[in-house]
Amino acid sequence: MRGLSEIRPRVCATVVEGDVAKMVEVAFEAAAKGADLVELRLDMLPELARRDIELVFRGLAPLSLPKIATVMPASTLGKYAGSEGKRGSLLLDAAVFADYVDLGIEMGEENIERCLSGLDGKKAEPIISWHSETPLSEAEIKGFVDAQPKGTICKAVMRAANQRDNLAALNACAGLEGRRRIVFCYGEKGVLSRVASPLFGSEWTYASVAKGKEGAPGQLDVITMRGIYEVLGI
Repeated sequence: MRGLSEIRPRVCATVVEGDVAKMVEVAFEAAAKGADLVELRLDMLPELARRDIELVFRGLAPLSLPKIATVMPASTLGKYAGSEGKRGSLLLDAAVFADYVDLGIEMGEENIERCLSGLDGKKAEPIISWHSETPLSEAEIKGFVDAQPKGTICKAVMRAANQRDNLAALNACAGLEGRRRIVFCYGEKGVLSRVASPLFGSEWTYASVAKGKEGAPGQLDVITMRGIYEVLGI
């Protein structure tokens, strides 16, 4: 097993700006602060259309960091209020430019299958995600991951009701060796697993670009997250 000093946790900065130009500007800011990836929360754009997606990614063409396209619905910490079919189409538009697209399970099996098929020949890899408002057991997380195609990044995150939920998430993450996964808790009581999840096998963890710009409850900002890892000698 590798020691902590041999691990460099990857931090993905979530960009939540509601304007195309500002989203591009803040993504570059995230890179300057030490982010390893950027997540573009496209649902924050008020009139999200194919043209907006193209403008965002063309503006980010000089940015060498991997980019994740995400359209979160209003039911799951986001602002998108359209149909799931349209959401899938927007993500496929983004897949021409992005390195990853986040396919939430609330899209439904049929839409996810359509997106997975549509990704053939496109640049982006899929992330299949489950954002749960209630704590998940280790068995539920394992069952979710086992149900997804091998090689797919599986993201299972849950709102922590107490500190013990962090341990369940981290134990589940550690037990998924051999699968590409992202597992942690969100919310004010989920900070521990947000920080520690890369040490237990998560591909990366998520942070805000700055305080007050959180994309989900309990997000620390990139500089704070990097500072914690530095103190831990990671």
